[in-house]
Amino acid sequence: MKRKDFFQLVSPLSDKLYRFAFTLLPDDLQAEQLIIDSLNAYLLKEKKNILRREVDVTSKKDMQILRRFYFKGILRYLSDIGIRRAIQLGEQMRLSRPEDYAVFYGLDPKIRFVIALRYEAQLSVEEIEDILQLPRFEVIEKIHNGRFLLLNDLNKGVSL
Repeated sequence: MKRKDFFQLVSPLSDKLYRFAFTLLPDDLQAEQLIIDSLNAYLLKEKKNILRREVDVTSKKDMQILRRFYFKGILRYLSDIGIRRAIQLGEQMRLSRPEDYAVFYGLDPKIRFVIALRYEAQLSVEEIEDILQLPRFEVIEKIHNGRFLLLNDLNKGVSL
């Protein structure tokens, strides 16, 4: 597969990737840069596997399976780079957080990302495990803690 073919195959995923990048870095420019960096890192690290693979996708189902495979691989790099960058830019990002979702963006970046993968992308715990390279119990713990913190804050707002 040529580089051009790869980008043509993953270009429909750009909106989804942007949503996940924005989950980690709630700033348009930072989120866009995170996508670019993730795609480049994925291409550099997985170059042999991508370029060597001869893809003759004739059915729509095969195309979807291949896209999902690349999507998960790119998400792995996006999470790795994005979580480190979110921690590094923590104080600076506090100013650009959307006020409507202050509680969500106040969560730890790893928890935010796990919550987004679970509920927005509707990925299974096993798929999240694979993407984030975390043990199963840690993924379940982050989902539980994130839900607890979000619901706890929501209940505080309702009782007032």
